Amino acid sequence: MLTDSQLQELYDKQKLHENLMLYARGIDRFDAELIKSTYWPDATDDHGGFVGSGSGWADFGCTWREKVYNCNHHVSNVLIELDGNRAKRESMYLNVVNGKEPAVSWAHGGRYRDLCEKRDGEWRVLNRVVVWDWCEHLPRVGGWELCAVPEKTNWGNFFPDDPIYQDWTKRSPTDFPRPIEEFFARYNKAPEG
Repeated sequence: MLTDSQLQELYDKQKLHENLMLYARGIDRFDAELIKSTYWPDATDDHGGFVGSGSGWADFGCTWREKVYNCNHHVSNVLIELDGNRAKRESMYLNVVNGKEPAVSWAHGGRYRDLCEKRDGEWRVLNRVVVWDWCEHLPRVGGWELCAVPEKTNWGNFFPDDPIYQDWTKRSPTDFPRPIEEFFARYNKAPEG
């Protein structure tokens, strides 16, 4: 059976994980207020190309909204070391972005080195350093039609128009049902030429 201190440790680690996931949602949806809610007001952030406050990073990061079609942060390998009301949190990220002009897709990966602090029972980032491990740029070719995604579907968007901010009890607008044969026919076609 778990002790009270072990349960508290699990609870704190879960809250630290949720804080990180809310950050990823906020930056992908360009929701500045959500991003800011993951940092303490006196937090610092060193993103490499930006060094300043956590709220300053939220505002700066959201300037990319008009420059890209979409942005996806995938965060994993989260390791948390608790030390009282402070925690060291290391996580790996993979970010994939489809730019408008120039028409390129870029991906970069690295790690968030976060010093987090608990105040009044709430965990937030006090200091973030982004460790860059790699970056790749590719010309964008093709589109959603290559994936057999219907035009009328649950397309991702930015705050407040993304489906995550909509009524979760309503049926989605996806243009289905479509015959499964139609879906697979797109993938089983022999290449031309």
